[in-house]
Amino acid sequence: MANYLINPWLEIQSMKEEIGRIMENALGSGRQSREKVAYFQPAADVYETTDTLVIQLEMPGMERESITLETKGQTLWVYGERRMEKDASGSDYHLLERSYGPFARKFVLPETADLQGIEANLERGILTVTVSKVGHSPVAVRRIQINEG
Repeated sequence: MANYLINPWLEIQSMKEEIGRIMENALGSGRQSREKVAYFQPAADVYETTDTLVIQLEMPGMERESITLETKGQTLWVYGERRMEKDASGSDYHLLERSYGPFARKFVLPETADLQGIEANLERGILTVTVSKVGHSPVAVRRIQINEG
């Protein structure tokens, strides 16, 4: 199976944000300025079939023109920027939970990845990247004899 890339800091950041929301709601007005939102990290699922590797990323509200996919060696980069939908200058947000700003995700592709056979589709806020495999044949079961001495 392929190695799955997990960002251990994402869970810590999520917990930090949740504690911050709880504290603001309990002690303060709950208002946040848009300057507090520093980055956007789209959640991803990665799974493998016999002939493809599939990466799905959550991209709600994004247009395909604001997303870039590139390969650099065996690494697939997905980057872009999610901008706020409205210019709310002069407005006070009472709650701002959606994340905006630049993002970048990288996925190390297996050696069997066909770098020319990568397709991407953005539908209903999910970016699906399908990577074909080359030279992949099902692994046969082989019994290995253990010698004495």
